[in-house]
Amino acid sequence: MIIAITGATGFIGKYLIKKHIDLNDEVRILSRTKGKSSDFDGKVKIYIGDLADVDSLIDFTNGADVLYHCAAEIREESKMYAINVEGTKNLIKAASGKIKHWVQLSSTGVYGPIYTGVVSESQPYNPINEYEKTKLESDFLVLEAAKEVGFTYTLVRPSNVFGFEMKNKSLFQLVKTIDKGLYFFVGLKGASANYVPVENVIEALYLAATKQNAKNQIYIVSSFCTIEEFVELIVKYLKKPMPRLRIPIAPIKSIARLTSFIPKNPLTVSRVNALSNRSIYETKKIENELGYKPVVTTEETIMKLVQFYKNKK
Repeated sequence: MIIAITGATGFIGKYLIKKHIDLNDEVRILSRTKGKSSDFDGKVKIYIGDLADVDSLIDFTNGADVLYHCAAEIREESKMYAINVEGTKNLIKAASGKIKHWVQLSSTGVYGPIYTGVVSESQPYNPINEYEKTKLESDFLVLEAAKEVGFTYTLVRPSNVFGFEMKNKSLFQLVKTIDKGLYFFVGLKGASANYVPVENVIEALYLAATKQNAKNQIYIVSSFCTIEEFVELIVKYLKKPMPRLRIPIAPIKSIARLTSFIPKNPLTVSRVNALSNRSIYETKKIENELGYKPVVTTEETIMKLVQFYKNKK
């Protein structure tokens, strides 16, 4: 197949490139500069372009069997609309009539913050922050374009993607806190840890690209364990004792609000919510329709994450 990937130099994109190189597919990647894509010289076709420039995207998309749209701004709020929404519009213009199938890397964030219950693909949308809002708008653009210009689509919505090469440092901060003996549990036992290994997200994306019944569908991909099980795996590979302290939610939220002015304060209301939430992201649809099965376990990924942390330390 001819595979085109935006966001190819990002955390998930790099794994996706390797997947298709190993399958001997022709892989095209979009990069704003030659330097960022130098790791893939000789293995992929590099197209210098920008989501802000439609003309620079035409050759990149032309004739692709599958276009993976993985590019998104996740940090700088001021750039999110331009990249996540306008960039998707431009990519659609360039790809219309030139590709067969569009696979969109979306996010369970489009459903908004959910702190209890089971979340499926039929969950009502309730995006709160700029990232969630722009990702949902990007998804809607793809759904509308598919009706008008003829390509098929699949939207894949992972929960919290993790792996030792991720740029997001929140899990490394968690490992560090446990390593120093400063971690404590929040609220009652049984809170959710909805982290999904990056390799499993790649498997979901690949199935979305290649399975006939994936066309014009939306899928959640996630993994579930309790926060206690998640922390237990971290302490296992740190060779540290299991944290025992547990603090009720109300007082710890009050402390988080009172200390919110402190720069780089790890104790925030959103962090407390994350550590005490009891939602579960359901994966029945992708399992039943596409035959999805995890290719790595949460434990394997935590083992690598902790080893990477130890090496850096």
